[in-house]
Amino acid sequence: MFITGAHHHVRGARLALSILSAGALVLGVAAPTASASLSHSAYREENTCNAPRPGTAGCLGIRLISTSITSADLHAAAKRQTAEVNSGASPAVSNKTPLGGFRPQDLHNAYSLPTESVGSAVQTIALVDAYNDPTAEADLAVYDKEFKLPACTSSNGCFRKLNQEGKTSPLPATEGGWATEISLDVQMAHAICQTCHLLLVEAQNSSFAALGAAVNAAVKAGATVVSNSYGGAEEANDVNYNSPYDHPGVVITVSSGDCGYFNESCGGAEAANYPASSPDVVAVGGTSLTYNGGSWGSTVWNDGGSGCSTVFSAPLWQSEVAHFSETECDSGRSVADVAANADPYTGVDVYDTTPNGGNPTGWGVWGGTSEASPIVAGEFGLAGGAHGVQYPAQTLYANLGNSSDLYDVSSGSNGSCSGATACKARSGYDGPTGVGSPVGLGAFFSPSAPASTSLPTISGTTEQGQTLTVTHGSWSNSPTTYTEQWSLCPASSSTCSAISGATAATFKIPTTSNYVGATIRVQETASNGAGAGAPARSEATSAVISDLPTIAAFTPTTGITGSKVTLTGTGLSKASAVHFGSAKATFTVVSSTQIEATVPNGAPSAAITVTTPAATATSKGVFKPTLSVASFTPASGAVGKVVTITGVGFTKTSTVSFNGTAATSVTYVSATKLKATVPSGATTGSISVTNTAAPVGTVSSLAHFMAT
Repeated sequence: MFITGAHHHVRGARLALSILSAGALVLGVAAPTASASLSHSAYREENTCNAPRPGTAGCLGIRLISTSITSADLHAAAKRQTAEVNSGASPAVSNKTPLGGFRPQDLHNAYSLPTESVGSAVQTIALVDAYNDPTAEADLAVYDKEFKLPACTSSNGCFRKLNQEGKTSPLPATEGGWATEISLDVQMAHAICQTCHLLLVEAQNSSFAALGAAVNAAVKAGATVVSNSYGGAEEANDVNYNSPYDHPGVVITVSSGDCGYFNESCGGAEAANYPASSPDVVAVGGTSLTYNGGSWGSTVWNDGGSGCSTVFSAPLWQSEVAHFSETECDSGRSVADVAANADPYTGVDVYDTTPNGGNPTGWGVWGGTSEASPIVAGEFGLAGGAHGVQYPAQTLYANLGNSSDLYDVSSGSNGSCSGATACKARSGYDGPTGVGSPVGLGAFFSPSAPASTSLPTISGTTEQGQTLTVTHGSWSNSPTTYTEQWSLCPASSSTCSAISGATAATFKIPTTSNYVGATIRVQETASNGAGAGAPARSEATSAVISDLPTIAAFTPTTGITGSKVTLTGTGLSKASAVHFGSAKATFTVVSSTQIEATVPNGAPSAAITVTTPAATATSKGVFKPTLSVASFTPASGAVGKVVTITGVGFTKTSTVSFNGTAATSVTYVSATKLKATVPSGATTGSISVTNTAAPVGTVSSLAHFMAT
């Protein structure tokens, strides 16, 4: 649940030394696993990149640096790092553990996000940046291991790196500030969409011409979502650079800036940031994300970028929303469209080891709208991309006012704009936060499409080889079709992954070992004439158990031949044989966890076994027959022949018959031995013993006596 609360801070001075350059981003329903509320007295802010020159962009990350670190410390560290690099050694890692920023789990809790993406089609999120980060993949691996995210590597096909021409080489030169920006971008995108592929496209330099070429290369390489965490003050000739950001059907997210309304807090040209001001992109503003009293809340981050474009007109889906005129942008495009956490003091943990002017390497806390752009890009990836909408910002505006899908950021400001809402929050649309912050995935789908009102459910036994069945949830807006996607949720990971080809109403659990101990969910999507709605995910099943048979217990533990014994355990559905010792029993499979067996003739005092195609299970306890014929001797004979019968449960009143004909005489020797005389009229068949005193009943031999 989100709440609205005030969050104010005085912006700290950023170090202007050229050696001070670092990256940043920040994110934010359960309690957070990290505090992510860091002290202004303990940290100072630092821009990742220098202020851009005309025609170029600066990255929009902000890093927190401990106030205990002096300029002299940074100079000494920079000298040491340079010497390590020149010697061919990897620079020593300064911070080896996270510093307390928000973590992937916190962001998913705050924004009510699933861990797997919609449907089975894998989305590719491109991160476009300038220069090269040589440690991007290695740093991501450390991040993933720390937070138990699924690995995203070049070897498993999840991670790729290209230059602005779409080739794997040559890569640009390394620049420390942009390298830390890249770590922020890559790790935030993976934190949000853990089942998306990542494509890092590195521009030759930070010019808009080079960055635009990189965006084109990303789309050509198959990116369905492209995140751009950079910008510069808008100029009249930006229209000449805009074509790379106009890719209908592809989601293009762009950071709105880190210098407040019209870049007022950083000096320089006062203008909205480009390319966020392009009407073809999703401009992402910044919020301060907090957790208080069991609820998450957001306010305007006072340094998040916003403003009115003097170059581009507002698209109709923006200019026609209620209260847009209150921005006082007239017909100009307003920045932003949507918002996510960006305040570095409510920032995220990021891992980066590329040296950057002596700044601490390893773990750090980052913020800036450079964080917000890949967060929203990741959310679009989770939601399955643009869904055929040419300019997907339009879908967000169509959901404006839908409190179940968009958190309306209604307090805070990022500058001075008199009574206009271009720089301050209000209910509904405003400049700094646009339509608000998405909660869940509903805002990425048409509001006329079906919406879930109750979750689908799964029935069946969660055992290898068993079949599960989904029952549709309830939906509004009259669905006409349903699609299902089954997902596997391994016990070793918090991430569920779509099971390839598992799209029917039923799912047979494979017998492969990776399913044992995992749980299963189904993601259901309902569609009507307006398209598909946001998917609904069932609760997870219980853990899948192995199809290897086990016998946990049986009852009763004693009984006469022919009585019933109930066996309980697992993996029993495919039982092909049940034995009491060496004696084969008849049986009925009640379920995968229960069998009803009949105590066979000749059953000894022994363990019970169940055999399936997978294995044979043996009970720990021993079944003890109370009345049973185990054997007899001789095996054949004529009338008058005395036959010795062995077994258990015999009494002095026991009677004997030979294939139904009563014995001429019966002599009780002991509870385990009788002697009987073959009667006239005896025929070949079983020998039976009948008790009229406890244990009461009639039992027969397994073997046949041959009458001669």
